[in-house]
Amino acid sequence: MSFSLRDTASGMQIRWIPRYSSLERFLHWGHTFTFIPLILTGIVLFTPALQPLARGDAGLFMRLVHRIAAVFFVGIPIVYALLEPRRLLQTLRDLRFGQDDLDWVKGAFPYYLLGRHVAMPPQSRFNTGEKLNVVVLVTGTILFAITGAIMWFGRGLIPVELYQACVMLHDLTMTVTVAMFIVHFYLAVVHPMMWQSLVSMRYGYVSESYAREHHAKWFYGEEAAKKMYEEEKAAQAQEAA
Repeated sequence: MSFSLRDTASGMQIRWIPRYSSLERFLHWGHTFTFIPLILTGIVLFTPALQPLARGDAGLFMRLVHRIAAVFFVGIPIVYALLEPRRLLQTLRDLRFGQDDLDWVKGAFPYYLLGRHVAMPPQSRFNTGEKLNVVVLVTGTILFAITGAIMWFGRGLIPVELYQACVMLHDLTMTVTVAMFIVHFYLAVVHPMMWQSLVSMRYGYVSESYAREHHAKWFYGEEAAKKMYEEEKAAQAQEAA
């Protein structure tokens, strides 16, 4: 898909490339809008000033909202897997980690936070940060589902030690996923270099220029992207010498 802007003197054409399917975007936003109430209702237990909300009728309402959101939070990925199994398998292949991902992690801090435009390793449809976010989210969803189900249906039926272990693991999972959510939110919404990541999750497309810069393996193919990366590194090293 392309979009053209023209006046009497010049013309500019933007080529838009499909990145996410409608169901993938539904999965993303469905998870987001169920994760937020889960955190808000769960964090009540961690905040002394909010402890009254965990008791009486308010506590019953909080638990009801938490459980309803939890059912949708776990159910949405299952729906995606059932309706788009081939797309899911492709996504899993895109999530493979390699040397480029280690190099990306090394260069991410100066590149994204300090604004040093050094050569970054070429990335696939998901960059390393997005891969880590998916891994944490998927692992967290599984742990939330297991520990949450045990706490929901097993209270009073299972040993106290097992129940307490589930509570601790559930809380630890929440801490890790919230930390990753904050990083993901910053890079996708706040960071000026990554705004098209948010656009692609809204409309399903990124511009050709964004795909070339941030997802070169996906745009050019792995061999061509690696060759271009090595040439760019060599050019930067020569300039610095």
